[in-house]
Amino acid sequence: MNQINFKNCNTGQEAVELIIEENFDLIISKYQLDDQNAIELNQSVESVKNYCTNTAPKNNKLLIITTNPEEEQLCKDNEILFFPENLNLKSLIIKLIDLPRDIKRGDKKDVIINFNDLFKRVDNNREFIQTVIEKFFEIWESRINDIQTPLNKGEFKLAKDAAHKLKGVLANFSMEVAKTTIIELEKHILDNDQELSLQKLDQLITDIENAHKFYLDKQDQFRS
Repeated sequence: MNQINFKNCNTGQEAVELIIEENFDLIISKYQLDDQNAIELNQSVESVKNYCTNTAPKNNKLLIITTNPEEEQLCKDNEILFFPENLNLKSLIIKLIDLPRDIKRGDKKDVIINFNDLFKRVDNNREFIQTVIEKFFEIWESRINDIQTPLNKGEFKLAKDAAHKLKGVLANFSMEVAKTTIIELEKHILDNDQELSLQKLDQLITDIENAHKFYLDKQDQFRS
């Protein structure tokens, strides 16, 4: 079972502060908090995600515990994950923890950039995503250097931290092929395998270069 850590808070404001400071895989909340409801909290969570897209990306999911059909319908209308209070939440959490986190190469057909997923993530704000993704393509080599420099020195912890940060960026930009590669890279780094890690890093560089070419070839995606 994967490691799991818990943080508790009573208000939406406390939750947002925690989300800014840390990255959670899953946020579980009541529909009604002390200072706001689930829809307002979801808006705050999405704002934090957008703000952190090109710095320290957040990949958390918000799950709302509902107590009545009206709350469930509001969650459905706003496309928020919900879970009825009368069901077994403990069972759900165990299933979520036991689910494999990484998508293995070959489990699905990878696309270079999944534009449908990307635009859905930012509420079809194509101008915004074009601005931030172009910024990434300006600085991505420095992110690679953040991995390669400690890796060459055998400093696996620093290399792993840098790879994990870049993985979040690639996931936020729906760069599926590159994301799959960096997941494999992380595994080699965790095994302290310098040779395989450097080989996989070379593959990652190629994948990002291909993603850049693919992006430039698909500029019609950003025309209204």
